[in-house]
Amino acid sequence: MRKRVFSLLCALLMMMSFLPASAAESFQFEGVNAAVSLPEGVYQPVLTPANLKDNEAFIQQQGGTLAAWQADFEARGILLQAYDTANNRVLVITALQDVDGQRLFDINEHTPDVRAKYRVSHGGSGAYTILGYRYDSISWKSFKNIGRFLQLRYSYRLNGELARRGFQRRTIRNGYTITVDMQVFDRQLTARDNAALNKVFDTFTFTSILPVPPLPLSLDETVTAPVETSKPNFVMKGKTKPEANLRAVLMSFSTSATKVFEAKANKSGAYSLPIELPSQDVYVMTLTVQSAGLEDLNRSYNIRYQAGLIPVSLTSVPSGELLEDQFVLAGSTTESNVKATLTVNGKETTKNVARNGTFSFTFDTKEEGTYTIRLVLTKKGLQDRVFNYTGVRVLSPLAREELLKKSALSPSYTELTQNPNMYDGKMLFYQGTLVAKGNDADNWVLRLALNKTESGFTDILYITSDTDPGFEVNSQVNIYGLMEGMNVAPDAQGNEETLPRISLSLMSEK
Repeated sequence: MRKRVFSLLCALLMMMSFLPASAAESFQFEGVNAAVSLPEGVYQPVLTPANLKDNEAFIQQQGGTLAAWQADFEARGILLQAYDTANNRVLVITALQDVDGQRLFDINEHTPDVRAKYRVSHGGSGAYTILGYRYDSISWKSFKNIGRFLQLRYSYRLNGELARRGFQRRTIRNGYTITVDMQVFDRQLTARDNAALNKVFDTFTFTSILPVPPLPLSLDETVTAPVETSKPNFVMKGKTKPEANLRAVLMSFSTSATKVFEAKANKSGAYSLPIELPSQDVYVMTLTVQSAGLEDLNRSYNIRYQAGLIPVSLTSVPSGELLEDQFVLAGSTTESNVKATLTVNGKETTKNVARNGTFSFTFDTKEEGTYTIRLVLTKKGLQDRVFNYTGVRVLSPLAREELLKKSALSPSYTELTQNPNMYDGKMLFYQGTLVAKGNDADNWVLRLALNKTESGFTDILYITSDTDPGFEVNSQVNIYGLMEGMNVAPDAQGNEETLPRISLSLMSEK
């Protein structure tokens, strides 16, 4: 009997050895025809559109509301959002029927050129940059059962501030742009983060692959119409649907006279469409691409033709608010032997435009304030082109404090009062208690005590500010400001009081 029981136990142990060490939780995404599994005990909570209400308490702990999160999940196409709090990671899986999803439907069914263009769209001049993403690693990889995915590493900024870093896998399939995103907060990325993403991504599957429907007409222009030109002729080139018809209608802005140009794409979809401008003028041109059974594709162009003009296309110019510590002003011209001169707040830089017609200037925008920017392009025998811009750099309180830290001094109170001239005009930093606050004519006047004894506050600074810094009396604060000599005035008892006077640059919580 004992021998039989022992044999049964051995058999049971052998069976258990073939069981997985931990179970995985599976999630089905029916609209996308996909599924994924998460390792047990790693992610908590795991949010989906269906269980947001059940996790309302967690949402409120994050400072959100159920309605706002439901709207956000819908807008961003979030299928799953899972929290690995032990490692400061959040796994987010999204699927959007965006423009790329509708236009391409399945990236695996397109040519290498199309895939390359989609990869490049994640680069420095692509749409994702406008959204705040900076990708420093972008490559395609083909997976055995799920097709091609972009492998991406990124940093993401919100309102100019670094919000997170992460690794992503992205594809277009079944009409959706699908992204598996491992977001990492408050630290640098490590190989372990990518490994954690791979552990989940290895379970990702498509439950079915939908057939590609007839796709809308596309137009990939390799040479487009110039915005400005000094020559009467140009040729538009690119690729579209094989044997599609192209028709360009050119209309003069001054006379409304029209001229029509036509071409047909060859069997591989390549086309060449010559355009002739009748006279110097401003034109509006509409290009229509047609193919039987498909909706027409239309594009519009504005063209300025002027002899003696240096044609310029600016690809990166200040838009008003400067968000980074540097700005790159860039553009191109079709003219050769052109000189470009950039002046920023009176500082001038001149360079020759490269042989390929491109030029760029990188200038520093670390300091808060207004930047007056002037770009001039010149060529002997042609008219100068002049472009003027104004950019404003407004730092966040955190960024401003980091910048001030680099230059701020912190002499002792005794040193400051005995040698005020030595620190006049210098940036100073102190910590203390706000002991008084009031509005005096156009300024706010504050008093900051650096020390406290049994008899009261001591080592007082007299601080002026154009605005209310927003802290109440008795607050513990940090202050940065410029020394403006000594302030001599009667105190509350009418006695003459001499205090270091500081013009406030920043006040923050201690």
